[in-house]
Amino acid sequence: MVDMAKLKEDALQRKRQHEEKELRKQVSGSKRPARRSSASRGSKTRGNARNAAQPNTATPSKARKKKRSVSRWVLDILLFLGALMVVIFMFSPFG
Repeated sequence: MVDMAKLKEDALQRKRQHEEKELRKQVSGSKRPARRSSASRGSKTRGNARNAAQPNTATPSKARKKKRSVSRWVLDILLFLGALMVVIFMFSPFG
């Protein structure tokens, strides 16, 4: 039983360290603006070597929100207008 308590404590310690590391990464990432230059695109071999050394710990909550396309805007507007027409026809005294 002592071993199980020790293992549990070690797991909790690793979890805390991991959460602190993620928090530090998020704070440092929010302070520095992302750079996208042609020089960084040209040096893919260095970037791949650097990424291979670090474990992939990208979180889905950090993902960027996609911009809504024009077709999505048009579809939303048409759906709204259709719903508005249905409501107007339901309460119209002349219908």
